[in-house]
Amino acid sequence: MLGAIKYNLRSIARFDGRDARQTFWFYVLFLVILQYAVGMALSVPMLGGAMTEAIHGAMNGAAQAELQARIMAKMGSYMRTTMIVSSIVSMVVSLLLVASFVRRLHDSNRPGWIAGLAFGLSLAARVFVWIKMDELVDATMLGAGGDMTAAMAVQSKMLAGTLLGWAAMLIVVVFGAWRSTPGPNRYGEQSVRY
Repeated sequence: MLGAIKYNLRSIARFDGRDARQTFWFYVLFLVILQYAVGMALSVPMLGGAMTEAIHGAMNGAAQAELQARIMAKMGSYMRTTMIVSSIVSMVVSLLLVASFVRRLHDSNRPGWIAGLAFGLSLAARVFVWIKMDELVDATMLGAGGDMTAAMAVQSKMLAGTLLGWAAMLIVVVFGAWRSTPGPNRYGEQSVRY
């Protein structure tokens, strides 16, 4: 596994050649773990702040509705920063993946432009979230005020961005799982597993 990670990090800008399935998926696993770890690191301060707010409210005798409003307001204050950093991390991970995915496509004798399609869909999903960020933060604040219907209406507008992101992931999973072409193909010799 470490060999696959080192190989892919050394080949970060190499779009020629081929990558075996095992090499590709170990690298994807590394990127998923990395993205998850960054996401957890971002969530801890947000959840800690929300819980602190809830504890202070409960100690002061706040009603359940007021506690919920305080928690949602605190989460809304962290939300913009979390979304910005999360989008940046997601794009960095996508950039780290694109060359490896092109080589994986080559290994199954498929053209590299499919990786461009997946990256484009991922980028479109991030841009969509970026554009709708203010609405989403406002929806969280509406939820804090008790207006869950309005908050859910704004959430439903995020569906298009979510579907774009899922489509990009589906392309990577489907084409990344394809069997390798045995022996040489138009993209070179069969790749070595790491």
